[in-house]
Amino acid sequence: MSEGHDQPPTVIAAAEPLPPQLQAGASGTPLPSAALAMELVVALDRLARAQRQHRQTTASRLGLTPLQADLLTTLAGGPPPEAVVGELARELGVRQPTLTESATALERKGLVVRRRLASDRRRTWLELTAAGHEVVRDLSQAQEELAAAVAAMPLEQSKTTYVALLGVIKRFVDAGVIEVARTCLTCRYLAQTPDSAGRAGRHCTLLDLALPDQDLRVNCPDHEPAG
Repeated sequence: MSEGHDQPPTVIAAAEPLPPQLQAGASGTPLPSAALAMELVVALDRLARAQRQHRQTTASRLGLTPLQADLLTTLAGGPPPEAVVGELARELGVRQPTLTESATALERKGLVVRRRLASDRRRTWLELTAAGHEVVRDLSQAQEELAAAVAAMPLEQSKTTYVALLGVIKRFVDAGVIEVARTCLTCRYLAQTPDSAGRAGRHCTLLDLALPDQDLRVNCPDHEPAG
């Protein structure tokens, strides 16, 4: 089969039963088999590869590397994180020298500038230039192409998928796979409270707000990691 074509559908083989302690969640909800869990991971990987390819294509068109594009969008969306090299490197999951190299390249292109922190003249923070903001707008338009594809999903399916993905992020955080996550489901301010009909609901204790599925956040600036 030539490169770039989809592989035949994977047949999920019967798996050995999970150990008793893994057969149900904390609420007694049955957990997926090991084979189904692996298929979920494969599906997530396929999505991640598609996004990486789309991001790389867009970045190349704009004369950027994918990391430079990620750095620009992170600066545009923050804080958090604080726009200093150490925090940005942690946010993007790269080493500080790698982040510094990308920042220097963006500075040469006139897309970012460095400024000294008033509180600590030894440290510098990064700021987008007008040209940098223009490039971020182009990057955002490329993201809207992906959003348009997702928008074709029925509303209830979209909300269910969104909550499920937030749940996967939480589990990856718990497993140490994701270091930085500012989602509602990983926040110390999240509380489980019944709604007016007695059904389980979510509540932000910091903002004193009910959190229906569509209001859960992927990246909340007030996030504090759960203990």
